Amino acid sequence: MGLNLSVGQMLAQLEGKVAHHRERQAFHAEQEVLHRDKQAHHAAALETALAHLQSFQAAATAAGDLLDLDKTAALPEPDADVEFARKRSLSRMIARVLEGRASDATFGARSVAQEIQERWGARLRRRVDPRSVAATLRRWAVSGRIHQVREGRAHYEALYRKTPPAAAPE
Repeated sequence: MGLNLSVGQMLAQLEGKVAHHRERQAFHAEQEVLHRDKQAHHAAALETALAHLQSFQAAATAAGDLLDLDKTAALPEPDADVEFARKRSLSRMIARVLEGRASDATFGARSVAQEIQERWGARLRRRVDPRSVAATLRRWAVSGRIHQVREGRAHYEALYRKTPPAAAPE
């Protein structure tokens, strides 16, 4: 194909290629300057972010250690006299948890199950099901051992307290 072109046509094509490559070279030189500036900007921002991240991680670790110390100091020792091999050990564990609660404090099945798991979780064969705790609390409320404060709904658990709620004045 190159032999079929005239000398003028070849010169015109070559001049077009030279102009195109000069334009692209200038464009990429501009881009190189822009990218160098952006790279310097991001390097400085990265350095600042890394410094903040390291200081935040150190503060979070210190706060976590402090909370762990407070949590281990606040947790009561597991009760040794609760026998897990016998039937109704869940009822005994619930009773132990409720003994430590204030008489006017409200509680639900999830909070009681969580406290049982914290106290005796390592010695249990499986996790305590909050539904089983809820059944025991309902049974105790019917028998009058505890008093229901709020009835449970589809998305809200029932709440109980050890003493009856105060009667509203009329």
